[in-house]
Amino acid sequence: MTARVLRQMANEKSAGFLHALVRPLHSPVQSWLRYVVYRQRYFFRFTVIGFLSILLELVWINDLAPAAWPWASKVLIGFCFGLLFSFAMNVMFNFQVRRQYFLRTLAWFGVVSTVSFAANMAAVTWLKSALGEGYGLARLISAGILYIGFYAVHRRYTFDQARNFGLALYATEEEDVERAYQRVGPNCDHLHIDLIDSSMKEDAAPVNLNRIREARALWSRVPICLHVMSLHPARWVESAWDHVDWFLFHVQSTDDLMELIYACRSRHKKVGVVWQQGIPARDLFPYLPHVDYLMILGIPEPGRSGQKMSAEALAAGAVFESMRARYGYTLMFDGGVTVDNVANIPARYIVSASAVLASDHPQRAAFRLRTASLYEGT
Repeated sequence: MTARVLRQMANEKSAGFLHALVRPLHSPVQSWLRYVVYRQRYFFRFTVIGFLSILLELVWINDLAPAAWPWASKVLIGFCFGLLFSFAMNVMFNFQVRRQYFLRTLAWFGVVSTVSFAANMAAVTWLKSALGEGYGLARLISAGILYIGFYAVHRRYTFDQARNFGLALYATEEEDVERAYQRVGPNCDHLHIDLIDSSMKEDAAPVNLNRIREARALWSRVPICLHVMSLHPARWVESAWDHVDWFLFHVQSTDDLMELIYACRSRHKKVGVVWQQGIPARDLFPYLPHVDYLMILGIPEPGRSGQKMSAEALAAGAVFESMRARYGYTLMFDGGVTVDNVANIPARYIVSASAVLASDHPQRAAFRLRTASLYEGT
């Protein structure tokens, strides 16, 4: 049975338990509880796995290791058993780790876990001398005290490939923001709003900035990204500063992009640039050291939902992903993203509209995109 199947079975069991737990509650409380569990699911699982790995370590030391072995040897081997168990369980049941990042992830996991173990041993030594506790209890206490900090380090450096799902909406009169919220609720990691004007698309619908304000009121807990599809983006950003957290600009803009990037920085907004078909990759290079995001537009025609992802966009995504560490940006991918192809997209941040809003089960589709087709929640 593959790790993917095992992960899906574990998620379905978790979903069933959660559904039974929240069924008696009223809808707003139910929605909030689902949101909290969804947002913190990695932490919950990491906690359980970490506790089990320490128990495995203690069982080895106290019950399985030969009595004649030196104490330090038993502790070191127990740590190695726990490390391998924890890594395997996290890869199988918790974090999505793509094949090309497996060795890198294992290396980071080993380094962070070794530093954590050393800190734990120092804490255990102090606890044993100060409180007179045995090794087992001291080990559990020290692990609990240091846990949050090292979990944060693991999320930042070890398991940094988890997908960040952005729900795409349009800043037009026709966009029904309220309906989108009713269908998806808070089950996205950021909100992606496309603003497209006639300078980029001749038959573009009139822009309505009120849709951004409506979205901010409904999705108050998540960042809002404004994708400004315009050759004159400066005319729009002045009206959006108070409602938008991130801005994305096209490099073919006739406005001074470095000036816009500076304006974003001075207002503590994140900023990115966009690659689309027909734009030479070299045109983006002057901006890469200065942006937080580089977004790949995966469809041929900007501003129209439901298009298929192009092979050229996937290839460009792979190239820009390979340069990500050198420049420090985060890769985004927007256009043609579905539950069937999300695992093949070389980007941490993914954006989709029709794959979720046109689905019979939009919240389920959102969860599957976020977890590369691993379903959580109902």
